[in-house]
Amino acid sequence: MPRWRSASIRLKLWSLAGVPVAGALLLSAMIVGDARQQAARAAAIGTIEDLAQLSSRMAEPLHALQKERAWTAVVEGLEVRPPDTSHADGAQEKAPPPHRAAALLRARGELAAARAATDASLAHLEAFLAAPARDLSRLPSPRLARYLAEARARVGELAAFRGQADAKAVPLDGVLKLFGAINVSLIRANAGLSELSDEGELLRNIQSIVAVHELAERASRQHALLAHTFASTQFEPGAFKTLVTLMTEEQLYHEVFSANASDAARALYRAARSDPRALRADELRSAAIASTDEALSVDHEVWIEAQQGRLDRLAAIGHEAISGMRRAAAAKVADTRRTVRNGVAVSAFVLLMSVALAFVLVRGISRSLEVLGEAAAHVRRTRDYTTRAQKTADDEFGALTDAFNEMLAGIQARDEVLEGHRQNLEAVVAERTSELEQRNRVMRLVLDNVDQALVTIRRDGTMDAVHSAAFERLFGAPAAGEHFADRIAGHDPRARAFLRMGWEAACDDFLPLEVVLDQLPKALRREGRHLALGFKPILSEGGQFSGALMVITDVTSTIDSLREYEQQREYIKVFERAVKDRLGLLGFVNDTTKLVDAVTSRAVTEVDHVMRVVHTIKGNAGLWDVTSVANVAHEIESFVVEERALPSDEQLGALRDAWGAFVSRVSGLLASTAQATRVDVGHEEIEALLEMVRARRDPAELERALGALRDERTEVRFNRMRDQAETLARKLGKPKPAVRIDAGGVRLPAPRFAAMWQALCHVVRNVMDHGIELPEARERAGKPPNGALTLRSRATAGEIVIEIGDDGAGIDWERVREKAAAVGLPSATRRDLEAALFSPGFSTAEQVTDVSGRGVGLGVALHECRRLAGRVEIETERGKGTTFRFHFPREPGEAAPSAGAPPSASQGPASARGALLAGPSRGGASPGAGSPDRVA
Repeated sequence: MPRWRSASIRLKLWSLAGVPVAGALLLSAMIVGDARQQAARAAAIGTIEDLAQLSSRMAEPLHALQKERAWTAVVEGLEVRPPDTSHADGAQEKAPPPHRAAALLRARGELAAARAATDASLAHLEAFLAAPARDLSRLPSPRLARYLAEARARVGELAAFRGQADAKAVPLDGVLKLFGAINVSLIRANAGLSELSDEGELLRNIQSIVAVHELAERASRQHALLAHTFASTQFEPGAFKTLVTLMTEEQLYHEVFSANASDAARALYRAARSDPRALRADELRSAAIASTDEALSVDHEVWIEAQQGRLDRLAAIGHEAISGMRRAAAAKVADTRRTVRNGVAVSAFVLLMSVALAFVLVRGISRSLEVLGEAAAHVRRTRDYTTRAQKTADDEFGALTDAFNEMLAGIQARDEVLEGHRQNLEAVVAERTSELEQRNRVMRLVLDNVDQALVTIRRDGTMDAVHSAAFERLFGAPAAGEHFADRIAGHDPRARAFLRMGWEAACDDFLPLEVVLDQLPKALRREGRHLALGFKPILSEGGQFSGALMVITDVTSTIDSLREYEQQREYIKVFERAVKDRLGLLGFVNDTTKLVDAVTSRAVTEVDHVMRVVHTIKGNAGLWDVTSVANVAHEIESFVVEERALPSDEQLGALRDAWGAFVSRVSGLLASTAQATRVDVGHEEIEALLEMVRARRDPAELERALGALRDERTEVRFNRMRDQAETLARKLGKPKPAVRIDAGGVRLPAPRFAAMWQALCHVVRNVMDHGIELPEARERAGKPPNGALTLRSRATAGEIVIEIGDDGAGIDWERVREKAAAVGLPSATRRDLEAALFSPGFSTAEQVTDVSGRGVGLGVALHECRRLAGRVEIETERGKGTTFRFHFPREPGEAAPSAGAPPSASQGPASARGALLAGPSRGGASPGAGSPDRVA
């Protein structure tokens, strides 16, 4: 292409003028090539005359094979004994009757002659195809080559078939199949001749030849079938159905032939149909079809003569069609030669005219263009715009010369003006450059002194080289092509992943940009510092998102101040609670210390167990408003639930540090060891003891009563639960609940039930969050705005019962069923639903909060209850409320008695672990039916 651009105009004009010449040559080549291609289709089998000759050569063995098939069928039929050739005593004849023997002898002679004719015609075809110019592999018609090869292969089976026929081992169906297969291949090879030409008349002749061959083949098969039938005096099994099918096919090919044959061929066909022999054959065929006799009495020789006459007439029609094809082929060759001659003449004429026209055009145009080119080259070389081109003509090129000269004059005038502007422009550029450098120095000064880390992020996530000094102090200089998430959060894989995913969502332009940027992480911890992240979108002129300005602020001092404030507020709240319940604070510290030690020392290694322990730590800390510990435990719990993995050493270290800091802050509030061992005794209990002393009760009974005072009163625990419920109500925006405490004077061993009391705190959290409705919902249900919470304990001879109840919405069992099915838990029965309710990680809450929603609390409660060999009952009624009852044996190792079974001394200890048993109560009401449900 560059060489063409530098070529002379004279060469280009000659090239342009040569286009018609090349077109004429191409047209001639296409015409001649098309004619040669058409001639080549016939040349593959010799001359165009060979096209018709090949069809004629294939027709000869086709007719010979049809005749051999008929005589083979006659011989096979005569060799079949008629059904009425038995003696009176039932013995079969040993030889056929004399007239049949004579007919058989004549038929065998005819068969031998037919076989000889078949072999001769096949030999002629092979000799024709053996010529070097007729190599089958070079035929342009794949169908012709394929079916010729197929026919030759089937002819190879003919010798073996004849041997079987002579041995009387071939049924009629075998005769029809073999000869039919060879003939069909020859007919299809004739049809393949249509691929050698696309000329309409020639194609019609080929289709006519194929149609008459198909007609003859159906008539020949009828010939063989009825010849066998008349010779054997009976239809072979299935022969009658085959005859009807052949007659139907014959009618179809009659219509095809009538549509494609020439007038001469149609006239011959009409004459053949009206021939007396054809009419006689139709009568005999109709008689065979209409006959109801078991033995047919038609003379087979009469049938052979009549039907063979019809086949001879059809063969004559085929020869006429082949002659028509020969004439059409010859006409096609003559037309092709005429087309070639005409194309050469037209091409020569166009070529001569194009050369003459090109010479005139090039001579006239090139002179004008050369003058303009010389003037333009001189101007380019010397920059002398006073140069003018000489006008050589008054046509369009003359007008072009005038316009060129006027353009030079205009350029000359503008050059003089531009020279003055250039001098002024240099002064302006120098002034603007100075101002820009000053502005850049000011901007650099700002970036070097601003406290925030500033950097511009491109759409692909990479950063611009310009950034603030604070950014470089915090993260170092960004590398070229580095993603901003890798630079600022390379130490935190989780934060880096969130930043990358959020940035990709912003670039997808699917969600609102403000929403996506707001979802990016807003905080980051790096090397002990707390960093606040902000993103300001940068939009292109078309309003498309093209990047963002990232603003990173070091808020470590602010966070430390807030943490200090939270610690002071936390200490004040704990102090207030310690004033009222110092023993409770001591128990909280001791119990939680054990849990923290168990987790941080990796003594607990199962994920579900870790989740229960951390959830209990969070619940205990929340009960005492120790938010510093509760927040850390909540983060660890979230990680364990979402990742189903054990917490990292860093997370456990944060929990250990937070708890240690809290214990250090409240160490002054903790009671001494003596305080920890003192006994809490109420006035009623002292009066009861005094009454026992005055009544001089048995010393052993008095000793048991005094020993029971070492146990912890359930009323103390219930009071703590009431404080917890009131605190939770404030957090959840609910009114202070009405708490009813009925301790029943029950005392429980503190070491044995310590973990159970911690687990029951989770039940209270669930009651306040999910059980008691919001004031608006309660008012719509006709309830007072503040909910009611019942805490009750009682003791019988065999067990201890602790109840936590509410007047809330009750358990929605249908909702439980849906959630259980969604997470793959069994949900078919009430027992399945209760098991799901206590399953680890199961929750019907729509969202997770720091209060509840993880589905861990009830699982912890069930776990601790079973550890104490207890069991759980659920009594719930939709819209009325829910009560959880926890049953425990009086003594360690005893199993809690079954629901409804009175405790008795005869009951032996059961399994050391309780079980959650499910079943309807109060009349067998099913879950969700509106009546109260009780589970035992």
